[in-house]
Amino acid sequence: MATGAQAQDTPAPPAAPAPADSLDFGEFGDADGQAARTFATQKVLYLSPTKLISLGYEGQPGFDLTTSGQTFDPPLTQEVERFRGLRLGVNAPVISRSNFILNLGLTYWNTSVQVPGSPGLWQALNKGLRSTGVNATVFKPFDIKRFLLLQASADLNGNYRSFGDVSSQALTYSGTAIYGWKPNDNFMWGLGVTRTYRAGQLLHIPVVFYNRTFSPRWGVEAVFPARANLRRSFGTSSLLMLGYEIEGNAYYLGPVDGQDIFLRRGELKPRITYERQLAGFVWLSAQVGYRYNWRFDGFTTQNPTGDDKPVFENTLGNPLYFNVSVNLVSP
Repeated sequence: MATGAQAQDTPAPPAAPAPADSLDFGEFGDADGQAARTFATQKVLYLSPTKLISLGYEGQPGFDLTTSGQTFDPPLTQEVERFRGLRLGVNAPVISRSNFILNLGLTYWNTSVQVPGSPGLWQALNKGLRSTGVNATVFKPFDIKRFLLLQASADLNGNYRSFGDVSSQALTYSGTAIYGWKPNDNFMWGLGVTRTYRAGQLLHIPVVFYNRTFSPRWGVEAVFPARANLRRSFGTSSLLMLGYEIEGNAYYLGPVDGQDIFLRRGELKPRITYERQLAGFVWLSAQVGYRYNWRFDGFTTQNPTGDDKPVFENTLGNPLYFNVSVNLVSP
């Protein structure tokens, strides 16, 4: 009896906790009571690396320059012995959120020129052609499918050798606005308009933005008509691109033979580019192509109208060119 009484006084063990898989996670939600929003990113898969800092050098072998105009009658032809220089670019993300990205950039392009001879235009070119610019790029996604891409830049273009030589007449302003769609992580495209001096003269034209990855090996990167590339990737550490780019601007050369001259420089460059990872986020880029002279004429105003005739007309030979750069790329 004593044993039975003792057994009856022993408390019952506590109930075992419910197994974890019996929890109903549907009862949980966001702290603010709203579903989290997702936004389109600014890249597609396997896109070529974005360059944060780029230090490069571009050069061309000798070619002929033929100049005609007020002080060139008959026209004169001379070999351009040097046409090359340093290229520097810096692009830094200032604001980087899922729903807003702002990048600020700085560029400096120098072309050292040597044309033997005494004409005033050639002496002005021998001071070199330089472009120093600042730019801003905004990527604003509205949701997972739609986005707005804005870009604006201001450039000082001329033959200045120090900032004391810079004139406000050397300033040019450019900008692009694109509204786009991103159906998936391999494809984004858009339509927009641009104000540009890329071909050497002021243009207001439509643009088509098109980045598409067809497979881990093949893709297209284009902002037409400014540039377009067919991309062939070799894993994640090297790639090859075949395409073209239009470059140029309006350069203020100062007084030449008694009047201000603006050089309208425009170039079309079909090219092949090979990029390879050196270590970590440091990449090497090597480019070879054909520099086709679009225009290289001198006017008395930066934005001549159809009635304005060139003071100097230049015909340039079209040589091969090369460009080599070392780049710090984004993760």
